[in-house]
Amino acid sequence: MKNKFKIHKKDCIKWMNEQKAKSVDCIVTSPPYNLNIKYANYDDSMPRKKYLNWLSDVAKSIKRILKNKGQIFLNMGYSNSDPFVAMDVAQVFRKHFVLQNQFTWVKHIKVSDTSHGIYKPISSKRYASATTESIFHFTKNGDVEIDRLVIGHRNKTHPLYPELYSEGRYIAGTRRKIAKRMKYKNYKDVLANASAKEKKYFFSELKRLLKENPYIPEKKKCIGNAWYIPYIPTSRLSKQVGVSKGHNYRKNARADHPATFPEQLSTQCIKFSGIKKGSLVYDPFLGTGTTILSALKLGMYGIGTDINNEYIKFSKKRLQAANINKQSPKGNGSSFELKNQQIELTLK
Repeated sequence: MKNKFKIHKKDCIKWMNEQKAKSVDCIVTSPPYNLNIKYANYDDSMPRKKYLNWLSDVAKSIKRILKNKGQIFLNMGYSNSDPFVAMDVAQVFRKHFVLQNQFTWVKHIKVSDTSHGIYKPISSKRYASATTESIFHFTKNGDVEIDRLVIGHRNKTHPLYPELYSEGRYIAGTRRKIAKRMKYKNYKDVLANASAKEKKYFFSELKRLLKENPYIPEKKKCIGNAWYIPYIPTSRLSKQVGVSKGHNYRKNARADHPATFPEQLSTQCIKFSGIKKGSLVYDPFLGTGTTILSALKLGMYGIGTDINNEYIKFSKKRLQAANINKQSPKGNGSSFELKNQQIELTLK
């Protein structure tokens, strides 16, 4: 593979069935939701049984090309009138994979009196506006190691609350751990009721643990399974993909694609997966090329398939505008292409 990405105009099942087995490290994708959304020439209104049978075939093909420790991040939305579609799709994939993690993509949230993010408001006397979607993290056996802390964050001081990760709280937590191990309720219980010998042991252990695992002010914590990722406004996105005029038109910003996800989402999935640079990331439903863009920026190879000419043209233009193919991924040495020559043998 001379370039760091390949885009194929082909049905994803047909393409996957032509590839070598166990050749893909990570898949980040979002299939059509079957909610009668206008995806150019694709019919998004199949009977539910037919739609789920089709996705079952997709899952089978994915399982064949995915490495044993490979990972899938499957983004699914829903509608108020059809709230079970995401769960139905997850149940289909459950027949072939293990659901290792499940994330809620939060597009908009209100904190105190401040709103964060963007969503499509609705006028209804029955329903609330849909501001979340699901991301299902599937693996073959549910035993794949991931990197939670790479997308973690430092619990910095909140303007209304005390420091959530201070040295005092860290030491207190270590004291409590030792006290419970010694069958005491807490540190105060040790001071009040422990023998001199036990107290000596307690403070010796405290000193040892704090030396082995010191307080690190910038230490990150896992952010959990609720991911707040806002959409990028159309005008800003169009500039990012190299549009010179007509920045407010959806066609220019994302090829009129009705259901794209933000770059931060695919980037976060790939980072969370913990795969090494030079790994292969595949998106069966390429759309506007967001997954491939994230993969390239993170030093991976990217492969995408789609059946729509406009989406393919847009994706290529977008990747060229990002100018990534001329860049060397950080930390990979002088030749990205030479590092994984075997990919040429396993992928057509």
